[in-house]
Amino acid sequence: MLKVEKAIKQVQGVHEVRINLAENTAKVVGGDTTQIIQAIQQAGYTAEYLLDQTERNEKIQSAFQHSIQRKFQQAIGALSVGSLIMLSHWIGILPSYQQLGQTDPNLYQIVYLGVASIVTITLYFCGGHFFAGVWKSLKQKTASMDTLVSLGASSSLFLSIAIILFPTAFSNHHLYLDASLMVVGLVNIGKALEEKGKKSASGALAALMDLMPNTATIVEEGITKIIPLNQLQPQMRVVLQAGEKVPVDGVVKQGTVWIDESLITGEAKPIKKEVGSNVIAGTPVTDGSGEVIATSTGETTTLARMVKAIAHAQSSKPKLATLTDKVVAVFVPIVLFIAFITLISWIMAGKDTTEAILAATTVVLISCPCALGLAVPMSVIAGTTQAAKLGILVRDAEGLQRLSQVKTMIFDKTGTLTLGQTEVRAEWRVNDPSLAIVASIEQQVTHPLATAMVKLATQRQLSSYPVEQLNILQGFGVKAIVNQQEWYLGNIELMQQQQIDLTACQPFIQEQVENAASLIFVATKQQLINVYAVSDQEKPDAGVTLSRLKQLGIQTVMLTGDNQQTALAFAKKLQLHNVIAQAKPEDKAKNVEKYRHQGMVAMIGDGLNDAQAFANADVSIAIGTGTRVAIESADLTLLNPMLASLIGGIKLSKAVLNNMKLSLFFAFIYNIVLIPVAAFGLLNPILGAMAMACSSLTVVLNANRLRRFHYKIEQE
Repeated sequence: MLKVEKAIKQVQGVHEVRINLAENTAKVVGGDTTQIIQAIQQAGYTAEYLLDQTERNEKIQSAFQHSIQRKFQQAIGALSVGSLIMLSHWIGILPSYQQLGQTDPNLYQIVYLGVASIVTITLYFCGGHFFAGVWKSLKQKTASMDTLVSLGASSSLFLSIAIILFPTAFSNHHLYLDASLMVVGLVNIGKALEEKGKKSASGALAALMDLMPNTATIVEEGITKIIPLNQLQPQMRVVLQAGEKVPVDGVVKQGTVWIDESLITGEAKPIKKEVGSNVIAGTPVTDGSGEVIATSTGETTTLARMVKAIAHAQSSKPKLATLTDKVVAVFVPIVLFIAFITLISWIMAGKDTTEAILAATTVVLISCPCALGLAVPMSVIAGTTQAAKLGILVRDAEGLQRLSQVKTMIFDKTGTLTLGQTEVRAEWRVNDPSLAIVASIEQQVTHPLATAMVKLATQRQLSSYPVEQLNILQGFGVKAIVNQQEWYLGNIELMQQQQIDLTACQPFIQEQVENAASLIFVATKQQLINVYAVSDQEKPDAGVTLSRLKQLGIQTVMLTGDNQQTALAFAKKLQLHNVIAQAKPEDKAKNVEKYRHQGMVAMIGDGLNDAQAFANADVSIAIGTGTRVAIESADLTLLNPMLASLIGGIKLSKAVLNNMKLSLFFAFIYNIVLIPVAAFGLLNPILGAMAMACSSLTVVLNANRLRRFHYKIEQE
């Protein structure tokens, strides 16, 4: 696959290439589609352009199924003919050289050249793909596993033909016609089982897409009708019934339903959804009925974006994969060199030529670059799929790998450690009429504190005012013009900056800060108008999750824009290691960089003002309730707004890393130990082929162990 990657990169306009070895797919950014397909074909592979995610998954599964059936058929054909030849030798149907060759050499040659012809025809039909791969590799001036298999099988065949034609030139007259077929048959079995493992791993992705129903029931102009899923549009009214699956992302408009979101968020129990609640496409309705207004349909739903992100992650390369790519690139030439040295060494040592050729052939057959090439991709596929089952969306496999090595976790406060459901708890001046103006300004701002102000104004049924001008003051608040008057809404630093006198409200400030409330100051250019105390409840599992992180030896830090006293009061409640208060967006990034000197850092937030901090962190983790930009740029996304899945993610990350290392250990040790064993003539070609098949199969089976990884959120 490395040569495919190189070929695609040479196409003009191509910016990025991601090869997914475990799925036999490539994701390409930029370039002309026709030229890319031509480049792949010239590299010796076939290619098909797929854009639709559902079609892509169906094609992948279909291609795997066809490949598995084909390889099993080829294996059965080769092994059947090879076994018949072997059995015929054992029971005497095919006489040996001593029995026939010495008495009637012509008949001996006719019989065995006939057998060799049958073997050649069988090799063509059952192993022709290996030889075709060699031809394509030669045109690209490269070598691959096909080179090793073809060389091994043809060496056995040609050696046997040479013994048949020139028997007096060899002291050992044992023929290896059956060996060449057994080699091809065993390798085909290994490849079929390998493909089956790949199909099983990538099948989880297809299973996610299968969560979507084929049709949806909608209400249009008072009439209920059933339409195909691809006809759904945003803003349509969709009917939900118990026993059905939600066909869209949307908001409940009418009724009450209980929905099982376990496959999306990892939440084990059905969740009650009432008017105003969000629902996710693909989730089963376990009870109740209602109507939702569609907000996202088709490829824009959370489920579709999950599948895209997982596919993206599965084609991404951790550093271990980059290392193995470099090894695989030089592996085949090194093996061929070792085989050549083996051949020369045996001949120079005065050994029989037949034995020398067999030793070299076994070296070629026993070496397996596939095991090395598959080790990391198979672990990545299994790991990212299991992460999705935990409610963790992996965008970059390297991020999942690094999560296991994190020493410090930095949490944003609002919406991450808290529920993000802010409410106004107290007012310095109760029922102040300026609230209508404040809410009108805050309607233009996407921040949880602003939401609390709008909610309060709505509860009091206040009218809104047109906002003539609005400026976001990053890290401080907002400045707006309403009714031709300047208004300032923000933190205490903004008031100090504008030289607003706060003497009168000091007792109120002190009391609310001790209660860990955030303060919103409202002022005109001349004076303070009001102060609102806004608070947010910490997530129920925040304390337990932070405690578990400490047990794992991870330092916990809270990064917030709140003032020092408010931040310390909140941090004390959750027993965080450290807190950084009054942090502006640019300060967040600097603090992340500072902690990186102590080891790997993970930044966890909802994406509001976190972009630069995310970029600076070794691992960026977005909360599923956060901004879409954050979710699409973060290495990992917790689809469940609760934090307990974070512990599951860390444990899975360690399991994936250990799995990668174990697979690489198997692959390297296998080659390091068995290549010398083969070179010393301690194995024959058939055993070499069996060992080659087993090495790839071992890697696939090891990766599939990750599918047994389970972690229940309620455990925390």
